[in-house]
Amino acid sequence: MKLQKIIIISFTILFLCQFFAAAFAGDWKFQKKQSGVEVYLRSVPGSKYKEFKGIMYVNKAHLSSMVAAFDDTSSYIRWMHNCTEARLLKRFNMRERYTYTVTHAPWPATDRDVIVYSLLSQNPGNLTVTIAITGRPDYIAPVKNRVRIPHMQALWTFKPLRSDLVMIVYQTITDAGGWLPLRLMNLSMVDLPFYTMVKFRNIIREKRYANATFPVIKEPAYLRQGSALMK
Repeated sequence: MKLQKIIIISFTILFLCQFFAAAFAGDWKFQKKQSGVEVYLRSVPGSKYKEFKGIMYVNKAHLSSMVAAFDDTSSYIRWMHNCTEARLLKRFNMRERYTYTVTHAPWPATDRDVIVYSLLSQNPGNLTVTIAITGRPDYIAPVKNRVRIPHMQALWTFKPLRSDLVMIVYQTITDAGGWLPLRLMNLSMVDLPFYTMVKFRNIIREKRYANATFPVIKEPAYLRQGSALMK
């Protein structure tokens, strides 16, 4: 058990170092605030795509509710914007998994698919939950009539705050691969992650997720004493 924790912590540190390596090269630029989500972008050296960061706050939502939505792969088509297919490829344990998803791309572009490895961890001090996601494009063979996303990194952070609030931060940079018209390139940078956040906030209120519990997740005291809001 101790060895597993060491491995998880080491991987998370390595991921975060890689994910934020571009921090010194570009400053976050505010784009908009809509539907309670603040949107920022920044340039990344060597990439034609910009990195996205979205920030939103939810009231009295259990950390386990958020983890439950990720744990339920079949739910992805309901809250990952334009996701048309999602399946679990391999589950190592409650913290680690490989998943496969397909994102619809309007004509004349081709649908994109991606394989990702995700790692769940929680800070024992402030109870912040992170889900670190990295693309693994070679994990399975290419699929006909789909363009494999060659590079993807993302980080979801669920940070409990005072006054029954949880701050949700979603950062991601994705190389969509292949050819995309400019309007779809812009869509992939802003609209896809933005609407994913909006839908995610809605789905965690549903009863099946709001009442979920996970033995690897510790809730803050104010949430253990109350109950999550449900639809």
